[in-house]
Parts: sequence; structure tokens; C-alpha cells
Amino acid sequence: MILDQISQMKKYVSTLPALQQVIDILESGKLEALELGSYSTEQKDLRYNLFTYKTEKTEASEYEVHRKEADVQILLKGHERMDIASRDLLTATTAYDEEKDFFMAKGEKLLSYHAKQGSFVVFFPGEPHAPNLVDESSSQVVKMVFKVLL
Repeated sequence: MILDQISQMKKYVSTLPALQQVIDILESGKLEALELGSYSTEQKDLRYNLFTYKTEKTEASEYEVHRKEADVQILLKGHERMDIASRDLLTATTAYDEEKDFFMAKGEKLLSYHAKQGSFVVFFPGEPHAPNLVDESSSQVVKMVFKVLL
């Protein structure tokens, strides 16, 4: 897992080279005109979604887990809490969806990350996470989530 500010993302390109294309997209100036939705890139191992929601849940009931893709979650507006569970004590609650690369699981919360506007987090395959949670107060969030096939 990587937690940091968008302004520091370049430091992690050597760890996850696809972050350079993420940076290029963020710096392209095209974000203002993008509509909410799903997008592909020239690289078949990188796609992304732009969406908005209001945080409403105060506790994580389940955690999502990916097997093949890393999630690069970027908060463009708003704030939220993301809970991270221990990998050791997971109990799957749904079957693995090969096409969407995820399954849901119950687990023991390990820590909480308080994501603010301008921050990003990378969840690598196998790292159970529950985003979209209320952090002190409900917030309207605008988020980009890049999916990086590893």
C-alpha cells in the first residue's frame, strides 16, 4: 500500500511504472472536461473511472480484495475514511468475479486512512480495503480510480 499526496506521486513511479501515465492524465488538463464514467487508455493494462458519491456508511461491513489489479484511488474533491483489514483473518462473502477482479470479504480492521482532497492511495492485489466511509462528517466525493493490471 502507498499513501501520499498527489504532488508526491512521481516518487513512486519506480515502484509502479503505470503511475507515470496516471500523472500524465492528471496533468493533461483534460479532467475539467471529463464526464463521469469509465475510460480506457492506450496501455491495455491501465483503465480508470471518474465518479462521485456522498459518504454515508460509518463502518465497513465488508472489504473488497483484488487478485490481479492495483487500485490507485485519487480524491479530487471531498474527504472520506478508508478502512484496511488484516489479510490473515479474511472470510470471503462473495465468489471471486474474474471479469471485475474482486471479491468481498469480512475481516478485522487493521487501520483507517483519512483521505483528503489531493491525496492518493494505492491498494495492491491482496490488500483488503473499504473506501467510501464517513470521516467525521459526510462528504460529497469526486474520485478517480485507476485500475492497473499487474
